[in-house]
Amino acid sequence: MTRIARPTTRLPTLRPPTMWRPPAKPLLVALLALAPALAACQPQGGHHADAAPVIRPVRTVTVEPVTFRMGGSATGTIEARADADLGFRIAGKLVERKVDVGSLVKAGDVLARLDDQDQRNALRTAEANLASAKADQVQARNEESRKRELLANGNAPQAQYDAALLAMRTADAKVVATQAALQSARDRVGYTELRADRDGVVTTIGAEPGQVVEAGQMVVRVAQPEEREAVFNVAETGIRAAPKDPVIDVSLAGAPDIVAVGRVREISPQADPVTRTHTVRIALDNPPDALRLGATVVGRLKQPPAPVVELPGTALFEEAGRSFVWLVDPKAQTVRRQPVAIRPRDGDGPVIVTEGLTRGDVVVTAGVHSLSEGQRVRFNQKIETAAAP
Repeated sequence: MTRIARPTTRLPTLRPPTMWRPPAKPLLVALLALAPALAACQPQGGHHADAAPVIRPVRTVTVEPVTFRMGGSATGTIEARADADLGFRIAGKLVERKVDVGSLVKAGDVLARLDDQDQRNALRTAEANLASAKADQVQARNEESRKRELLANGNAPQAQYDAALLAMRTADAKVVATQAALQSARDRVGYTELRADRDGVVTTIGAEPGQVVEAGQMVVRVAQPEEREAVFNVAETGIRAAPKDPVIDVSLAGAPDIVAVGRVREISPQADPVTRTHTVRIALDNPPDALRLGATVVGRLKQPPAPVVELPGTALFEEAGRSFVWLVDPKAQTVRRQPVAIRPRDGDGPVIVTEGLTRGDVVVTAGVHSLSEGQRVRFNQKIETAAAP
């Protein structure tokens, strides 16, 4: 009997967990050599060293407030607040001027006249053209009426009536056009007379009889003397540093006891290209009669203005709609922000500070956007002076 060999199944032998073995000797030597280098990289005491503070160089000025003066006084003239340059609406030869400088005029008065011969000839031509157009209109209407009756009786074709109707409408349009031309001719005759459109006094004459004038050229200037102003030419620096809403004493140049009080009504936005001065108009409160148009007057500030400071525009920065500057503490060599009040700037000109700074303050004028509160700075001890002119 044959035996069949069966495979013997062996169970896996359970071994204990593998225990940690020390690293090989070359790796251990490398770790020991790296340890001193790692230790040298650690700061003493086990804490990170603070970074050195950044000290920024800045440019500064020292504040020195001053009081604005209009050079003690300013000389000007009395002018009317409202005046008008009157001229003809058409060109022509001036044959008569009825007023001179100083003449009082009423609204509707004739001030000057032009030679009206050409305008009257044009008027007669327009009247003749209108009469001719009306005659053509009557004939065209009669023809249209006859053609309409013939068409209704069947004695005329439709085409003939249409032609008569068209001729009548053309004649009507011609009458309207000639009527408008006649009215224009009448107006041009009226334009040969220059009339005053308001009550006032003549202050300037721009043309003499016999002169050929252009349309719109000033012939007479009429001013209203009821509202008078004092007009001064003030330097540009004075305009920047002038106090807000100043009160001005305006006195007659030859009689200082004749005085009127006024306030600034208008300052020209642009300086005169030759003199570099601005025109300042002072509205007067109840001026005496002695302050006539054209009189020479002297203007002085009535109240002492508050001191102001002038800084370059680079010293200013804004946050949340407010204006600030950086003030330097000379001892601690640090900066802090200081809110200030300024006047509206005129283009890229300097900044006029009215509040927030006192005499001796050191203000940073360059690099203001790279500074932070309490930052250390380095500045030149020879500090320039910031003041209003």
